[in-house]
Amino acid sequence: MNRDEAERKRLLAEFAKCRSCRFCVDVCPTYQASCGVESFSGYGRMQIIKYLLTGLLEFDDALTYCLYSCLQCRRCEVVCKSKGQNLDICDLIQRGRRLLSGRLARGGRHAKL
Repeated sequence: MNRDEAERKRLLAEFAKCRSCRFCVDVCPTYQASCGVESFSGYGRMQIIKYLLTGLLEFDDALTYCLYSCLQCRRCEVVCKSKGQNLDICDLIQRGRRLLSGRLARGGRHAKL
């Protein structure tokens, strides 16, 4: 197993820990600025990364914009930890972006993930 595949498995295991409570959604400034588009929240970004890694979504410009619009303010993590979930959402998003951007750069616009 190569390094990217190992990281992919680790990310998917971390995303599986999310209880989908969505408490992180309302505190996200980009979610608020988007007038309620869930893809612009911590939960939405984790779902996008998960579905890109599992092949249920294909990379496009809109998804890239959603992933890179995260301000890394960590408000989602504060509420996640206060509700007992304890996910490092910003770190997971960064790791997902790193993994996905490398694959996108190697494969062009329609890279297979």
